[in-house]
Amino acid sequence: MDELELLKKDWQSNRTEYPELSYDEIYKMSHAKSSSIVKWIFYISLIEFAIGLILILLNPKIEGQIEFPRWVEIMSYATFPVIGIFIYFFYKNYKNITATDNIRKLIKSILKTRRTVKYYVLFNLVMAGVFSCVGLYVGYVTSEGGAEQFSANAHFAEYATLGVVIVIVTAGIVALFYGIYYLLYGILLKRLNRNYKELKKLEV
Repeated sequence: MDELELLKKDWQSNRTEYPELSYDEIYKMSHAKSSSIVKWIFYISLIEFAIGLILILLNPKIEGQIEFPRWVEIMSYATFPVIGIFIYFFYKNYKNITATDNIRKLIKSILKTRRTVKYYVLFNLVMAGVFSCVGLYVGYVTSEGGAEQFSANAHFAEYATLGVVIVIVTAGIVALFYGIYYLLYGILLKRLNRNYKELKKLEV
């Protein structure tokens, strides 16, 4: 249980023993906690962006063995400007929450932050699924001698088996990414959502 919840519980259970928290005090505490949470969301997205950029610069593909289509390489580079835009929104949300001076604006900023995080996670999960499918297909076809030889020799059963394997493995990879994002952002969003509910009570 966080500090705000403890103070509220004490406040409600024993009013004679503890000083009452004013509207402004509860608001300031929720404001500070929300600002801290959004700051961490911004920092984590920066770290994630840096790791992805390092991996791209190191070019971790198996050179001379796997050649991805040109459009895949273009898409992989194109994801970085999109992620950069999300990071900018995270930073903007953090600055807006920090500068907010009333409860209605703070509630709107929290809602905007939640939407931004959800779209960001969805975008990354879709990209993880696309790159997993392409990577698995290209890797298998390369191991069979290349696209032309594979197309010439493969039968329907082999295509069907490969398709099922790709779907299962991709689902596992996306589920793994979802679990990681839940740990990174889901817990922070839950805390932010608690603050949102508390602020809605104050607004009433």
